[in-house]
Amino acid sequence: MLMLRMFAISSGVAGASYSFFWLSDPVGTFWEIAFTVVNVAQIALMAHRNRMAQFSDEERAFYAQVVPTLEPYQVRRLMRGGVWRDGHTGTELIRQGELVSHLIFLRSGEVSVLVNGRQVGVCTEGNLIGEISIRTGRLATATVIANASIRYLALERDALHRLMKADPEIALAIDVSNRLDLESKLIRMNETALRR
Repeated sequence: MLMLRMFAISSGVAGASYSFFWLSDPVGTFWEIAFTVVNVAQIALMAHRNRMAQFSDEERAFYAQVVPTLEPYQVRRLMRGGVWRDGHTGTELIRQGELVSHLIFLRSGEVSVLVNGRQVGVCTEGNLIGEISIRTGRLATATVIANASIRYLALERDALHRLMKADPEIALAIDVSNRLDLESKLIRMNETALRR
């Protein structure tokens, strides 16, 4: 977005110069200047919001691993819909056949993924959990239980959907992250199956 706004400012300056010096058109010059000023103000606002966004170590890990393409202020908006939680061995994060209430970013620890009580995989630090159900609106296809102590960020489903509708850049970043996470899980499952 920053590059697009910089291009818009360059275009506005060129247009204002052309309207003023070449065409001697005060109305065209005014609108080109207004267009340029609006874009400069948007960049200043974005820079101010980014300066105000401060992150803890675990928040920076979420930012770097899940949504690295977003601006800091967008990540801060995203995290407002979530809460950091700790879990212990046996903590059930998701139950098969139920609606997933949160998109989960596993910061530390490991969880088992069970289908009909049988383990089909594991998720480790940096993985997303519940992304399929959050995206499709369908019931969970597996149960997810902590194997040990875990730390995770739980992003509330409805708040996440509202934010994704309001900000297409956040929606795209979440979609890309979900896709990449699913790919890595499938590769890991296939490698595990080959070793058996």
